Amino acid sequence: MAERTRERIMRRGGYSVTVVALFLLILLASALPLPQRAVALVPIVLAAVTSVRELMRLRREQAPALMRFGPFLTLGFLGMLLAAVTQAALYQPLKAYQDCLAGANTETAKTACLKEHQQSLVGSFLQP
Repeated sequence: MAERTRERIMRRGGYSVTVVALFLLILLASALPLPQRAVALVPIVLAAVTSVRELMRLRREQAPALMRFGPFLTLGFLGMLLAAVTQAALYQPLKAYQDCLAGANTETAKTACLKEHQQSLVGSFLQP
């Protein structure tokens, strides 16, 4: 009985192929110029959903912990990738804020820098 369950778990190798294909799509999308690079979020989200579904399936089938390592590793990598994408998206407003703070000598100037930074963050999300 245990061997049959193991065969059933191992037969579902489609997860690995799907995740590898999604990572290749992420790499291809990251080579696009900046406005179109946002397309990379689609395979990132799909890989996260696929990994969570695979973890739920492995848990339901009571797979060994070692078999759950791949989906956990994928989710960790996707988290790091999303953090890098977020930092890249917010680089310009943050750099302008740091430059403004470096030249601010008074509290009034620092407050003005903060207001400008908040407006630039909101503006960067609302621009088409």
